[in-house]
Amino acid sequence: MTKNFLCLSLIAIGFFGSTSCTDQADQDPHGGTLVLGMTADIQRADPHRQTGNPSNQVFSLITESLVELDAQGRVSPGIAESWQVSEDAREHTFFLRKEVLFHNLRELVADDVKQSYQHMQDPATRSPKRADFAMIDRIEVIDRYTVKFYLKEPNAGFGATYFGGNAPIIPPETFDTDHPVGTGPFQFVEWKPRQYLKVRRFDGYWNDGLPKVEEIIFRPVVDDTVRYTGLLAGDLDFVFSLPFAQLPVLSSSPPSGIVPSIKGGSRWFFLNLHTQRGPFKDVRVRRAIAHALDKSVIMDGVSWGYAEAEAQPYPPGSQWYFSDVEDLYLESDLEQARSLLQQAGHPEGFELTAIVRNETLIMDLAMLVQSQLAKIGIEVKLEVMDRASHLARQRQHDFDLNPGHMGFFPDPGEIFYRLNHTGVPDNWGLYSNPEFDELVEQGRRTVDFARRKELYRQALGILNQEVHFIYLGHLPVAQAWRSRVQGLETNIRGDIAFHGGGMAYAWIEE
Repeated sequence: MTKNFLCLSLIAIGFFGSTSCTDQADQDPHGGTLVLGMTADIQRADPHRQTGNPSNQVFSLITESLVELDAQGRVSPGIAESWQVSEDAREHTFFLRKEVLFHNLRELVADDVKQSYQHMQDPATRSPKRADFAMIDRIEVIDRYTVKFYLKEPNAGFGATYFGGNAPIIPPETFDTDHPVGTGPFQFVEWKPRQYLKVRRFDGYWNDGLPKVEEIIFRPVVDDTVRYTGLLAGDLDFVFSLPFAQLPVLSSSPPSGIVPSIKGGSRWFFLNLHTQRGPFKDVRVRRAIAHALDKSVIMDGVSWGYAEAEAQPYPPGSQWYFSDVEDLYLESDLEQARSLLQQAGHPEGFELTAIVRNETLIMDLAMLVQSQLAKIGIEVKLEVMDRASHLARQRQHDFDLNPGHMGFFPDPGEIFYRLNHTGVPDNWGLYSNPEFDELVEQGRRTVDFARRKELYRQALGILNQEVHFIYLGHLPVAQAWRSRVQGLETNIRGDIAFHGGGMAYAWIEE
């Protein structure tokens, strides 16, 4: 990509407002250091063994994948500049960019892609991503810049699974080391656990003219308020996840030198109901739960009024958003809820157990739900636990009610199949419906976008009728940075690296 084309592209999507291409080319600012306040530290320095959003954010600047997401979460070119999917959706061929250099100055070729995927598949690697690659039967290097994946079963959305930090391509000579090497705009310098991680501009980056900043330092600051205070004091240049309590002030009168970015996000809130134990075996009881809730009040409560109630996992602006979906449970209907409980043989209500991860947002959600269900005689016992314990209880299907939020999946095959299909491990509530299963299986077999979208629209209709997941709404992306940081945007997920934007495009103006 030439500098002129890059400038035109950025102006077209509004990064620079009225700034002219000539002005930008004349200024062409480079250099300086940015300090980013992260919600947590990375877990380890091996790109193939890390997981979680903070780690993905860091490694997305160091490593790259076959595909990336754009501003709205659409699958876009990454290391692969194009790809093809066979009619039966079993063969996926990726055509790589040429002259893409690793940070050790060796060119990335198709065999590096093959070996990276095989390394993550290898049980000896102990990669937390390993299960995500189970669908791959074999990988073939067609030529130096072409690689083909053969799947065990059809999956039209296969490539969308492996964006960003989910499947980083790294040189085999660096496997299992503590010095990550990739093809990203920044190269790893050093990591001091629980203190900072430092990266530096890679001058050999394939995207001409990027990055602009010389150095980025990631500092883990777990507490939202402390992180925000660090931004105000000038110790941090950018922060993830602002405290929601500060959003009204930030929106109306932001402090001098601070640029708030508060927008609709893609992380979705839900209540997951176990369908095979206790009263929830009866769909009438599950519907009673849904009718008892006031979703608008819940979303106002967890987001300080910055999120709308929704009845689907994809947000407005996504290509997978369905504008015609009617929310059957938008407002509370206690009379209908009590009538359904009466019909199901529970006129006095009952007790149930909710497993609650000890994160502020999820605990707030759980307490709001607890209060609202008490109005129809349902007593909710909250079992608060750490992340590891919560994940174990989910996998063991050991709960009645499971409140939570989940990140963005660029392809609905992941959400609808992986979380709801009969017999799939991540179907935590053991939901089973043959009609639904057939729809999502067809979706995975279908390459045509319009037909796929219609199939998933039908599948969503079934889920909203049977109330296995109660979709509540989307968590807004609330971030901020110092005004000296110019040219920066994050995408619908709040990512700092995405196709056409992110930290690689930012520069410092003193």
